[in-house]
Amino acid sequence: MNIEEHLILVKKEDKTEQIQSCEYEQKKWTIKYHNNSKVYQYNYQNVDWFKNPKLIDPTTSVVYEKNIPISGVIRILDFGQHTKLMFKTGYKRLYPNLSIVIEETCLTNQNAHNCFEYLKRLADQVSIKLEGDRSFLGKQYSMITNISPRSVLSAYLERKPLRRETKQSQVIFPFGFNLSQKAAAEKAMLEQMSVIEGPPGTGKTQTILNIISNAVIQGKTVAIVSNNNSATANVLEKLQKYEVDFMAAYLGNNENKAKFFAEQNENYPNMDSWTLSESDAESIKNNLSSSRHELDKMLEYKNESALLKHELSEIKTENKYFNNYYSDSKFEDLQMGTFFSFKADRILKVLMEYKRAVERGKVTLRNKLYNLFVYGIYSFKIYKYPPEIIVSYLQKTYYDAKMNELQKQIGELDKKLENFNFDKAMENYSFESMRLFKAKLVNRYDSGGNRTAFNNDVLWKDFDRFIKEYPVILSTTHSLRNCAAINYLFDYVLIDEASQVDIVTGALALSCAKNAVIVGDLKQLPNVVPTEVATIANGIYESFELDQAYHYSDHSLLSSIISLYEDIPKTLLREHYRCHPKIIGFCNQKFYNNELIVLTDENEEDKPLILYKTTRGNHARGKFNQRQIDAVFEEIIPEQKINAGKQSVGIISPYRLQADELQKTIGNQDLEADTVHKYQGREKEIIIITTVANRVEANDFVDDPNLINVAVSRAVDKLVVVVAEGSENWQGTNIGDLVRYINYNNFEVIESSVYSVFDLLYSSYSEKLLEVMKNSKQVSTYHSENLMNAVIEKVLGESVFQSLDHLLHQPLRMLIKDPVKLSEEDRKYAMNILTHTDFVIFSKLDKMPVLVVEVDGHAYHADNPVQLKRDEMKDRILNKYGIPIIRMKTTESGEEQRLRNKLEELLGL
Repeated sequence: MNIEEHLILVKKEDKTEQIQSCEYEQKKWTIKYHNNSKVYQYNYQNVDWFKNPKLIDPTTSVVYEKNIPISGVIRILDFGQHTKLMFKTGYKRLYPNLSIVIEETCLTNQNAHNCFEYLKRLADQVSIKLEGDRSFLGKQYSMITNISPRSVLSAYLERKPLRRETKQSQVIFPFGFNLSQKAAAEKAMLEQMSVIEGPPGTGKTQTILNIISNAVIQGKTVAIVSNNNSATANVLEKLQKYEVDFMAAYLGNNENKAKFFAEQNENYPNMDSWTLSESDAESIKNNLSSSRHELDKMLEYKNESALLKHELSEIKTENKYFNNYYSDSKFEDLQMGTFFSFKADRILKVLMEYKRAVERGKVTLRNKLYNLFVYGIYSFKIYKYPPEIIVSYLQKTYYDAKMNELQKQIGELDKKLENFNFDKAMENYSFESMRLFKAKLVNRYDSGGNRTAFNNDVLWKDFDRFIKEYPVILSTTHSLRNCAAINYLFDYVLIDEASQVDIVTGALALSCAKNAVIVGDLKQLPNVVPTEVATIANGIYESFELDQAYHYSDHSLLSSIISLYEDIPKTLLREHYRCHPKIIGFCNQKFYNNELIVLTDENEEDKPLILYKTTRGNHARGKFNQRQIDAVFEEIIPEQKINAGKQSVGIISPYRLQADELQKTIGNQDLEADTVHKYQGREKEIIIITTVANRVEANDFVDDPNLINVAVSRAVDKLVVVVAEGSENWQGTNIGDLVRYINYNNFEVIESSVYSVFDLLYSSYSEKLLEVMKNSKQVSTYHSENLMNAVIEKVLGESVFQSLDHLLHQPLRMLIKDPVKLSEEDRKYAMNILTHTDFVIFSKLDKMPVLVVEVDGHAYHADNPVQLKRDEMKDRILNKYGIPIIRMKTTESGEEQRLRNKLEELLGL
C-alpha cells in the first residue's frame, strides 16, 4: 500500500507498508501481505483503514510531544485520528493525534512575517561578525524557520492580545516578600507577559527567586536570562545559599556550557530532612494561606510607618529652615491660652480663618467668640498682636504639632509590628514556604541519591531528559536558544536587566517562552547603540512600515514592550532596602516621583551626603580632570576618614579615561574606580562620584538622568560628590539638582538671599485653601485661581517637570530673607504677612522658588489703581531678589503653553 495515501492499522499496529491488498467482504477484512501467499482474514473491529491524509508542510509546522519538539521531520501525514511522521533519517512513526500537538508557524501571518524580517535584517547588521559576513545574531536568526503561535514572540510580532490564566494557583514565597514583590510574583504566574519595574535596592532578585520556586512547584520549566552575567550569577548564588541550586543549569555561551558539563555534581544533596507527608504539606499550605493575610496587614503597617518616618525626616529639615526664618524675623514671644491641645490640622484651620478675618479688615468680636467656642481660645489678648506675629506663631505651632503627631503615629504602628513580632512571623512564613518547596523537590527527584551525568550533546539529542533533571536554566539572553532543543518553549522566561537588552536579542529569548516576565528599570542605564549602528538601524526601520515601538535605536526590549502594550500588567517594586534614606531620597524625588517606600533607617547625626567643590578654573581636559582626582585622594579620603580596609569604597566617573586614571592613583589600596556602566547592579558602602566637567548643561552626556540615577543609588551609607565651583547654578541639569539637594539637606541653603519654600507647611495649607476656594461663593475672587491651579497641575504633571511642585498663597515675607534691597514702601508691603504670591512653583530637591505665577482678574486688577500699584511693587520686589514672575490675565488664552514655555526657558530645556 502507498503509505502516503493509506494508513491501515491491524490490531492497532501500523501494517500499511507490509500490505499488498486489503478488501472488506462479508463483514470480514481480507488482507494479503507482501512476500506471503497466504491470505488473512480479520474481524471488522481489528482493522482500521484511513485514506487521503491531510498533508501538513513540515517547513512551516512544528510537532510537539509532551511539550518537547520533534525534530528532523520531513513529512507530516494527518489521517484524522493518527498522524504519521517521516524523518530525514528514513525513520517513520505513527502518533495518536491526542498525544501530539502540531502548530503552524506564526510567520504565515503577514504582520508577524514583516516584523520578523525586520528583526532578521537588523540581526545581520547590529551584532559582532563571525566568520565571513554572517553576524552572531544573524546566524541565530537564519536558523529560525518556525515560531510557535503559543510563544510570547508570536504575540510581540503580531501585537495580538496577551493571554492570562483563568485560575490563580496558590503562590508561596520561600525567599520572603513584601507587598509589591507579592503582586509582581502573582501577576507573573497569571499573565502571559508581565513587567516588573525594579528601581535600585528593591529586591528584584528576591522576586525572581520566588517566581522560579512557584514555577518549579507547578512542574514548569524556567529560563532566567540577562545580558549581564552578574545578574544571573546572583540568582544562582542565592539558590546555592538555600541548597536548591542542583535543579539549575548555568549555561549560556560555549565556555559556560563546557564548564557546567565538566563540573556536574553526580549526587543530589541529602534530602532526608526535606520530606513531608501529604497531611503535613496540606497543613502548611493552609497555615501559609491564613498567616499571609496577617502578614499583608503588617506589611501595610510597615510601609505606612516608613512613609511617616520619611515625612517626619523631611519636616524636621524644613523646621530647621523655619526656625532660621523665625529667628531672623525677631518675632515677639506669644502664648495662646486654649482649653484644648491643637492638632496640626486644626491649627491650619485657625490660621486660615484668622488670615481671612484680617484680610476683611479686622478680627471682630464674633470671630473671637467663634474661636473660643470652636477652638477653645479663651485669651483675647492675643488679638492685640500684629498679624505677622500671630500667623508666625501658628506656623511654628503647626510644625511642633505635626512632628509630635507623626512620632505618635510611627510609635503606634511600630508597637503593632512589635506585638505581632513581625520579623519572626516573616521568617517563619519563609521557612515554612521553603519546606513546602523542598518537599516538592524531593517528590521530583525521588529523595536524592545518584543522578545522571550528561554530555553537552544532550541539549539537542535528549533535551527532554535534561530539562526534567534541570528545570531551571540560566543563560545570557542571546544564547538561550542554543541551550535548548530547537523550537522548545520554556513555560517561563524571565529577562532581567531588560532595559539593557536590545529588541533583536530580546526577541530570541521571547521565541523560547510560553510566558515571559520582563524585569528592568527604564530609569537606569539603557542598552547603548553606537552612532554607526543607529544610522544603519534607522535606515532598516524606515524601509519597513512598523509601529514606533519596534524602532531599534529608540527602544530597549523593556521600553519596546511597554510602548507596544500600554496596558500590560506591570508592577513597580516600591520598597527600597539599600541606601540611606537621604541618598535614595534624591533618586526618589528626582526620578521616581516619590513612589518608593524607603525601609532603611536614619539617625539625626548621620552625614550621608558630602559635597566637594573644586576651586574655579578650567580643570577638566575633555574626559579627564586631574584636580578632581587630587581632591579625592588629598582631601576627601583623609578628611572623611575613609578606611578602605573596613568599608567598601567605590569611585565612579562617567568617563573611562577618568576611571582609568583614578585606578592608577589607587595602586594597591583597597579601593575600586570604574565607570557608571560597570557599577550598575552593584553597591558600595561609600561611593565617591567625580563629575569631571567644568560646566554642565542639560543633555550633556555626564548629566544623563539614567547615569546620575545609577551612580547615586550605588551608595549605601555615604555619597560624596565632587563638582566644579558654581554647580548649584547649573539650572535644568540633574547634577545641578543633586548639588542643590545636598545643600538643602545639609542645611546650607541659608546662605541664599531668599528662603527655601516651606513646602510641607504650605502644601497642607494649600489643600485647605483649595477646599475653601472650591466651596466658596466668592466666585470672582477664587474662580480664576482655581482654573490656574488646574493648569499648573497639568503642566507640572509632565515628566520633564516632575522635579517641580507648587503652592498657593505663600507669604512674600517667607521668600524674602533680608529686605535690605527694598525701599521703605516696598519693604512695608513685602513684609506684610498678608502679602502673598498666588502660586509659587519650586524645586522639590532644594525647595527654592523657580517661578511665581500671578492671576490677574480683569475687574479686580484692570479697574483698580491701588491693586495695579501693588502688582508693580510685587513684580519689582521679586525682580530684585531674582525670583521670576509670570502674570496670567483672565481675559487671555493659552495659559498652559505660556507656562510651559516659561518653565522650559528657566530650566534651560
